[in-house]
Amino acid sequence: MVDPRSARALRNALLLFGVTGAIGWYLFTLLFWNTPGQDWMVFDTAAHAYFRHDYSLLLNGHRFTETLNATHTPWLRDKLDFHPWIYPPYTLLLAIPFALLPWWLNYVTFQLLSFLGLMAALRLWQQKGRAAWLLPAGVILCPATAFTIGAGQNSFFSASLVTAGIHYMHRRPRLAGCLLGLLAFKPQLAVLVPVALAASGAWIAFVAAGTTVVALLAFSLVVPGLELWAGWLHFFLGDPAFGVWENEGRIHGQSVFTCLRIAGVPESLANFGQLAALLFAAICVWRAYRRNLPPSEQFCVLLCGMILAAAHVGNYDAIMLGIAAMLVLQQGLLRPFRPGEALLAMLVWASTAFNPPFIFKISVITPLLVAGLMIRLLREAPIKAEAR
Repeated sequence: MVDPRSARALRNALLLFGVTGAIGWYLFTLLFWNTPGQDWMVFDTAAHAYFRHDYSLLLNGHRFTETLNATHTPWLRDKLDFHPWIYPPYTLLLAIPFALLPWWLNYVTFQLLSFLGLMAALRLWQQKGRAAWLLPAGVILCPATAFTIGAGQNSFFSASLVTAGIHYMHRRPRLAGCLLGLLAFKPQLAVLVPVALAASGAWIAFVAAGTTVVALLAFSLVVPGLELWAGWLHFFLGDPAFGVWENEGRIHGQSVFTCLRIAGVPESLANFGQLAALLFAAICVWRAYRRNLPPSEQFCVLLCGMILAAAHVGNYDAIMLGIAAMLVLQQGLLRPFRPGEALLAMLVWASTAFNPPFIFKISVITPLLVAGLMIRLLREAPIKAEAR
């Protein structure tokens, strides 16, 4: 039976979700109306450069941006600003199969397949019964979902890998390790996954994840090849164009660094703040997987920690926060909400709607909300009698 206070908090949450979700979808439809799928255009342009063996295009950010704008003119009502290819070469493996399709079908197919993959992964965490709709419905309404589709990002893919991988880490550890190892496609989000695996004693999954990363790197030395790796390392380590992207790209999104810079903190202190957030998140994830928390709450702490720890986080990556918030509310159907828990979950879920590039100043509270939810979940969890 659902606790009356939890039921009331859940009704309030659903009202907020409906209103905020509608606002988020409306705002991001306006934002990407003239540049739909702009980030996936980067992957598409890079894949076609690979087909032509034009590696110099991939390593020249300004020429790459010009080619991107020229190639996708029918879809772009506004020209895109500096959009270099900055991803590790193995990331091309994600784009190459889809680039065999026409652009519009390429974009729609990737978004649809990755979204369906996420919905399938979420089913592993759904409660049975009347509340089964809560988790998928909350993720569909989440403003980060609208941002992902509008930008043409790969956040559904990343979220599906970690959602399924963590669920299976003890049940099917080798499969879990393969899924979690593929998070190397978004390495900044994968930093805390080894912490969770080690803390929970999932050593088979830990080794399988490391093996998958090594295999992915080895394969990428053949496809796309050593030449591109050499050029990319030069670009990443010494090309001034990468510095231009780093200065412009990191100021967008909702990382701790971004929020501190928007609040007026000097760059050096903002970088220190990001490092402190990484250490805080790692400690929280370790404690979560060493304590008697329900698996869904452990996973919530990990998802929140992944966002806090990442040096660069886009608004689209907040789909992780959307999943975490809905799992908290779903858990509230099994026990009474702790004070402030439901409110924190609701605000974390809605964070993408008030983050940059919209109402800049209020966005600086996002990391505090995320950290607050992690602390709230950990606060009353007893320590395990013995490690697994």
